Amino acid sequence: MSILNLVYAPATVLEKKAHEVKNIDKSLKSFVNNMFDTMYKNNGVGLAAPQVNESLQVIVMDCSSKNKESNPRVLLNPKIINQSDTCKEYEEGCLSFPDHYFSISRPDSLNVKFLDLEGNKKETFFSGFEAVCVQHEIDHLSGTLFTSYISRLKRQIILKKMQKFKKNINKSI
Repeated sequence: MSILNLVYAPATVLEKKAHEVKNIDKSLKSFVNNMFDTMYKNNGVGLAAPQVNESLQVIVMDCSSKNKESNPRVLLNPKIINQSDTCKEYEEGCLSFPDHYFSISRPDSLNVKFLDLEGNKKETFFSGFEAVCVQHEIDHLSGTLFTSYISRLKRQIILKKMQKFKKNINKSI
């Protein structure tokens, strides 16, 4: 078990398109396990590789509630192939923006194709909160942050707060 360091915004790795996974090997599987450890340790429900400073199209997620059995998922090179016209608003947070939450409207359901950790091609239907989570994490892989969905003024305010947060973090290290 290894806890990886989270990358906090603003950061270049969070703003660039991640590279496709070309090789599924022991190293990648170990990295994915470390991503899960990091996500759970930080009380997250999803984590994209760029959030731990790795420019790879890797997502881990587990949207199960605390009183239900866990449902860990790994999506490599995910692509949204269709989505509903119906949108729903959810309050979203992000491990790269600690303690900041925004109400964001996203399609309520979608189909995603991806590779699993064994290299098998999959297609899965996501709806509700899982659909929000997978869209949020896929956004990370394209360099899009959830702050892209809020007003420019709010984005500027949050950016200043995050710069101050990062300065304080660096001072304490």
